[in-house]
Amino acid sequence: VYLAAQSAPLRRKVALKVIKLGMDTREVITRFKSERQALALMDHPNIAKVLDAGATAAGRPYFVMEYISGIPLTRYCQENGLGLRRRLDLFIHVCRGVQHAHQKGVIHRDLKPGNILVTEVEGKPVPKIIDFGVAKATGQHLAARTFFTQLGRVVGTPEYMSPEQAGLSRQDIDTRSDVFSLGVVLYELLTGVLPISRDELLRAGYDRIGSLVKELVPVKPSTRLTSLDAAPKEGPQTAVEPRTWGKRVRGDLDWITMKALEKERERRYGTPIELAQDIERHLGNHAVSAGPPSRRYRLAKFARRNRVGVTFGLTLLAVLLAGVAGTTIGLI
Repeated sequence: VYLAAQSAPLRRKVALKVIKLGMDTREVITRFKSERQALALMDHPNIAKVLDAGATAAGRPYFVMEYISGIPLTRYCQENGLGLRRRLDLFIHVCRGVQHAHQKGVIHRDLKPGNILVTEVEGKPVPKIIDFGVAKATGQHLAARTFFTQLGRVVGTPEYMSPEQAGLSRQDIDTRSDVFSLGVVLYELLTGVLPISRDELLRAGYDRIGSLVKELVPVKPSTRLTSLDAAPKEGPQTAVEPRTWGKRVRGDLDWITMKALEKERERRYGTPIELAQDIERHLGNHAVSAGPPSRRYRLAKFARRNRVGVTFGLTLLAVLLAGVAGTTIGLI
């Protein structure tokens, strides 16, 4: 990938992606053409845009895409000391971008902070999803010439891939695989660490990566934050101590994250937008679908949404009870 300058019709910096010499195998070329085709279908503020495509005089395919002057999502949050709400706001936008890709018939299959760059537009952070090079077509209009993958080869990044993707057969991968990867990204945004560390995967070895991803259930984010309290170099880089941060994560955000990370995909969110909507419910003090539907939980959410009204009502009730008590005492 090169940083290039476009002279016409507009003068601007662009990213130029060209297949390297010696890398022009059938598999690589097929993936490259697929990425070009997939990106051309998408038009969303949180997905990098394709501006042009073609082939060099030597026949090497290339495409020109929007240049994203940004840094990975988790690094941006750490370097800017973003609080919980701002991290969740950025993550919601990422979910919307992935949802758009799914609606166009494309599964990313390699969602991770390095493929989610944050740039600033008019002083506001905007996440941009890049690199659909290992994406998988789900629509018939892309099925003919796209996304060739050798059977038995793991495609993606092990730390972020779903259990079904980590197995040898990936013929049955669907959009919920991206939901799992989003769950890993969310876990990292909340805790500053991965649910399954790179060291654990390296110790397991290539042959056991799939089994480890399928079998090892990570601890809840709030529990992980509590354990990080004694390790100041780890955890989310904010002005808030990990233990205090953990109290804010406990409950809704634990439930939401762990639902996205379910080993059985039938138990995960069905789509990225369902995940985003549950986070929006949490931010709006509404009951989340991932939470226990107890009456006490829903009453607590109602009270948080309507603090002024509930406080006034309780005060009025206290006054009335005091009045009734005073009248009763007077009659006695």
